[in-house]
Amino acid sequence: MIRLVRAELTKLASTRLVYGTAAVMAAFAVLTVAANISDRQGAPPLSADSLPMLVGGPVTLLSGAALLLGILGMAGEFRHHTITQTFLVTPDRGRVVAAKLVAYPLAGIGLALTILTFTAAVAAGRLAAKGITPSLLDARLARIVGVALLGAGLCGLLGVGVGALVRNQVAALVGVLVWVAVVEGLLMTLLNDPGLGRWLPSAAAAALTNPGGGQLSRLAGTLLLAGYALALALAGTRLVVRRDIT
Repeated sequence: MIRLVRAELTKLASTRLVYGTAAVMAAFAVLTVAANISDRQGAPPLSADSLPMLVGGPVTLLSGAALLLGILGMAGEFRHHTITQTFLVTPDRGRVVAAKLVAYPLAGIGLALTILTFTAAVAAGRLAAKGITPSLLDARLARIVGVALLGAGLCGLLGVGVGALVRNQVAALVGVLVWVAVVEGLLMTLLNDPGLGRWLPSAAAAALTNPGGGQLSRLAGTLLLAGYALALALAGTRLVVRRDIT
C-alpha cells in the first residue's frame, strides 16, 4: 500500500495541476493579505496579534482546492484513459482507490501547509513593514493552521469519493458547483426547513473553518464532514471495483 500511495503522489507531482493550483492559491493569499491590511474600515487597528486573522484569509479556498485535487486525481484517470494502465499494473482495484484515498488527502494537507506558510511569511513581512512585530507563538494561529489542514484532508478525501462516483471529470466538477450553489438551497426550500441547511455538506465544511452563527459546532461539523467523505469514498470504491472502466 505504501508503494501505491507513493506512486500516486509521484504521479501528481509530475503534472501541472498541483503547481498551477499552488500558484493560484499563493496569488490569492497575497491579495487577501493586502486587502485585509489596506482596508481597515470598521476593523480594529493592526497589532502584533493580527497575524492569525491575516493567515486565516485563504483557509476556506484551500479546502476547495483540496476538493479539486481529489476530484481531478480520480476522475482525471478516466478522462485521460490512464486508468486502464493503472489497473493493469495493479489489478486489485480496491487497493488502487484506497491509495488515492490516502494520497490526495495528504496532497491537500501538503498544499494547505505550503500556502499557509507562504501566507504567514507575506503577512509577517507586511506587518514588519508597518513597524509591527507579529507574534508567531499564538494559540489562535496554531488553531487556524490545524483546522485548515484538517479541512483540506477531509475535502481531499471527499473529492476522491466524488471522482470515483462520477468518473466524468467535467460532470463531477459541475455537479459539485451545482450542488453547493443550487441543490442545497432547493432542498431547504422544498422541505421548508431552514434548519436542514446546517446538516448539509457545505455547512459542515463551513462549521469546521468558521463555527457559530447558527451553524454546528466545530467538532460536530468535523464529524459530519468526515461522515460524508467516508460514505462517498466507500460508495465510490464499490462502484470502481464493480463497474467496467471502458
